[in-house]
Amino acid sequence: MRKLYRSGAVAAVAAIVALLLSATAVADPSTIRMKDDCEPVSFNLAVPSGPGQPPTCVGNGETTFDDFIGQLVDHKFAGAWRFSPKQVKIDAGSSLRLVNQGGETHTLTPVTEFGGGGIVEELNQILYGTPTPPTFFFPPLNFLAAGETTTIGPSLLTPGTHKFICIIHPWMEETVVVEG
Repeated sequence: MRKLYRSGAVAAVAAIVALLLSATAVADPSTIRMKDDCEPVSFNLAVPSGPGQPPTCVGNGETTFDDFIGQLVDHKFAGAWRFSPKQVKIDAGSSLRLVNQGGETHTLTPVTEFGGGGIVEELNQILYGTPTPPTFFFPPLNFLAAGETTTIGPSLLTPGTHKFICIIHPWMEETVVVEG
């Protein structure tokens, strides 16, 4: 009985430690992760890259291009294409780290409002019924290829609330609150 109690206690402590470590890893307020689930064969056939350009999808996801388009038609977003977390709070003077953990290129682009389109006319047509984006966005566009990491310096992050989208996948929305 004592042995069973000890092994149960050890398992409980291990579970608590694992939860604390995973919460710490996710809790970095200055990092935004870009995510998707593109399946490379179908995406690269549907959206071929030009000469000297990398393939559209270099990931190992499971969402086929047809399923991706189906999600956009049915829901006006594809759930695996997202920023994580959806909102961050940082102190004034801090930098923001962007990490593309997906298989496609993404952007973190400032916008005046959410709900507008991006730079891919075909996606705008599916999402908004028009190839022209109704949202006004500002440079910098911050294109980030799959696997890349970059930093946005504090000079671009003034105190206040900033809205960003991926202008390739405009349902990907991010809010950055700069305090101080």
